Amino acid sequence: MLAISACGPDSPSEQPANTAPTFAAEVPTGFDPCTQVPAEVFESENLRPDRNPESNLDAPNGVKWRGCGWGNKRGRGYGAKIRTTNLTLEMIRARNFTDAEEFVVSGRQVIVSRQQDADAPGPDRVCTANVEMQDGSLDIFISNPEYVPDTGHIPACTIARTLAEKIAPSIPAGA
Repeated sequence: MLAISACGPDSPSEQPANTAPTFAAEVPTGFDPCTQVPAEVFESENLRPDRNPESNLDAPNGVKWRGCGWGNKRGRGYGAKIRTTNLTLEMIRARNFTDAEEFVVSGRQVIVSRQQDADAPGPDRVCTANVEMQDGSLDIFISNPEYVPDTGHIPACTIARTLAEKIAPSIPAGA
């Protein structure tokens, strides 16, 4: 769990051993993942809004996610939650998640990782891409059960990377 620190060093490597990195009180602004992801991204991925599209979450210790969920149009493929979060890439990196891969898209750092226990059932069926934003990141969470016929054979992290590559260019500079 992450804790908010009122003062102290900004870099996780400079944190005293008993504190967690600090982070913004709110999610980044300047990009709304519910309305500003280009329609052609969803069309190319056969995604449509979930029945209850809003996917907001407030976790303990001030961690927040704001965005929407998307499902496969035909019910035959993966689902995605695309949300802004106040978790920074430095915080994601510090967690040493399984199979983490870093790369750059449109000048923004991206980390794709399996953010669950390696011994969890179907650990390669879910994956998250975090795209760098001011005071946090864009969190692209993929759930891709192996039983879905259109995408079940594709690793979830491959899908997360593809979506990050398609969405990152639409994030405005400064967001």
